[in-house]
Amino acid sequence: MTLCIVAIVQPCSAEQSRITAYDREEFGRWIDRDSDCLNTRHELLAALTTGALSYSDNGCRVLRGRWIDPYTDTIFMDASDLDVDHLVPLHWAWQRGAWSWSREHRVAFANDPINLIAVDDATNRSKGANGPLDWLPPNDAYQCQYVLRFWRVSRMYNLEIGDDEQMALAEQREKVCS
Repeated sequence: MTLCIVAIVQPCSAEQSRITAYDREEFGRWIDRDSDCLNTRHELLAALTTGALSYSDNGCRVLRGRWIDPYTDTIFMDASDLDVDHLVPLHWAWQRGAWSWSREHRVAFANDPINLIAVDDATNRSKGANGPLDWLPPNDAYQCQYVLRFWRVSRMYNLEIGDDEQMALAEQREKVCS
């Protein structure tokens, strides 16, 4: 019998027993959808800037611009200070059904601009693979939008969220959006 650690050790459900171990590589890398040499990260940075951009000599990487990180409400000028965050973390999605998707579907999810946001790298790393029940942006003014967008992406991709978690997320939405 396989054991799962939830809040306590208990036998795994049949569904949990089928989930393979998470591997970030199953979601691929940033892609260059339009073959202009800018991958998803740099396309997003270019799209989100609120100032003039500067690129690498070959034009394939965004180096500087002006970005407002909604997680911290901080302005950044150097792209290397930013992470492009998967709002719905890949590992979180894996645990809720992405493990069963085709590789192409996982790569599309990992590169979907609707699920991506440019944020302070340290804040993103503090978030890790947590969902909104375990982590919220330190910027209180962005928490409602974060929770709503998280829910939207989760629903768009038909992630399997259990009844208890759905109820907790609904309560959280009500709390942070009131």
